Amino acid sequence: MGKRFTLAVAFALTFSLANQGTAAAGTTWFSGMRAFGQVTVEPAVDLATGNEIFLLTPNNVPAGPAHAAARAHAPLFLVLYPEVSTLAASSFNCQPTNCDHAQTFPGYALKGHDHLVGVPHTGDFNVAWDVIAVAFTPHGFADQSIDTRILTLTQLDAAVASGDVVEIDIGFSFNCSITSITTYVKGTPLTFSVP
Repeated sequence: MGKRFTLAVAFALTFSLANQGTAAAGTTWFSGMRAFGQVTVEPAVDLATGNEIFLLTPNNVPAGPAHAAARAHAPLFLVLYPEVSTLAASSFNCQPTNCDHAQTFPGYALKGHDHLVGVPHTGDFNVAWDVIAVAFTPHGFADQSIDTRILTLTQLDAAVASGDVVEIDIGFSFNCSITSITTYVKGTPLTFSVP
């Protein structure tokens, strides 16, 4: 009975990971910030499923810590992909020239980054997001983990455990909410100069 249960769990996990890969491969990934009314909208990733979602941030919100009770905060993992990655820059949620954040990183030149967040019913969702930078280590470069997108919390935890990435709490939080693809598509694409 124990072996049968273990095999069933292993099969279910394998099927789940295969489906995440298939869903990600079949997704048309959008990249970059867009302006819509008095907000910006950008793509993100549901860290439970690996599916694309969209985040809406009001303009002129003060940068820095979000003033909310600790229990009203949730992590936003900002996975930073190096310029030498073989992944297509257009697949990332943002690139240095189409967003105004994470354009540079002191560890390596950036090709782009993804925003991994929890959504209602499947993750730790709140409007106040604490930004956790996810940087690739020399080990992650050497074993070519830089060439595989991290789209789920399961993948992120595995990458941390294997030493391919490190999580860096940058002490920054901000407010944003989840919105629809319609809001994003109706927005005007933005471009930025890299400092």
